[in-house]
Amino acid sequence: MYQQQRLEQIMDLLQTNEVITTDKLVQEFNVSRDTVRRDFSILSEQGKVQRIHGGIMRLEENEQMYSFNSRLNQFDKAKTHIAEIAEKMLVPGKTYFFDVSTTVLKLSQITDQQLTVYTHSLDNSIMLSDNPKVDLHTLGGHFSSKNRYFYSLQESSLLNDISFDIAFFGAAGLKNGTVSFEDEEDTYVKKQAIKHAKKKVLLAETEKFSKQATYNLADLSEFDLLITDKKPKEENLENIEITY
Repeated sequence: MYQQQRLEQIMDLLQTNEVITTDKLVQEFNVSRDTVRRDFSILSEQGKVQRIHGGIMRLEENEQMYSFNSRLNQFDKAKTHIAEIAEKMLVPGKTYFFDVSTTVLKLSQITDQQLTVYTHSLDNSIMLSDNPKVDLHTLGGHFSSKNRYFYSLQESSLLNDISFDIAFFGAAGLKNGTVSFEDEEDTYVKKQAIKHAKKKVLLAETEKFSKQATYNLADLSEFDLLITDKKPKEENLENIEITY
């Protein structure tokens, strides 16, 4: 089969499959992994697909960019202030985990250093994919369209073999000193990342102290640093360093 025929068939498969893995096409076309990767690179360069770890994802440009731009519009002064403080912690040549979070997305937008970044966030991936200084690794799997992240038990297990210099996390809620999130699968990925981070940094506005989500990640005391927008009014925060 010629390359152009494969490219056309890949696009046809994406009509009924949101994500296609390298392994699937190796079997489908009876070709090498390198051949499939070259096909993926061509389609990605043409702007027809989104590269993810271990495969590609269907790119519905209008719908996807609308949601992405909507998230960019959520960058208020508080999120920008927090991200700018976090950006000063980045060191060239180091390895980082970037969580699913609009504040971490702002960090992705402003970073301009030679970094290795792992993330399961589609928006972080889009933001960092055009940055030639960033060695980007996007964890693949099932895509959650609501909060725009990928999840797979197999992909999450890859984090067990990585030591992050810093893992940056957002938060849906911080009520009672517990960091919580909306989705169980998303929280699981974060739990894997937090286990393998030399330094754990939380990026969250003080308003999150009044909010509580369904799934708990960890107590605030398990983080090394909280970067927020102003001095928190809450008590019993002596076990975590806070900057604002």
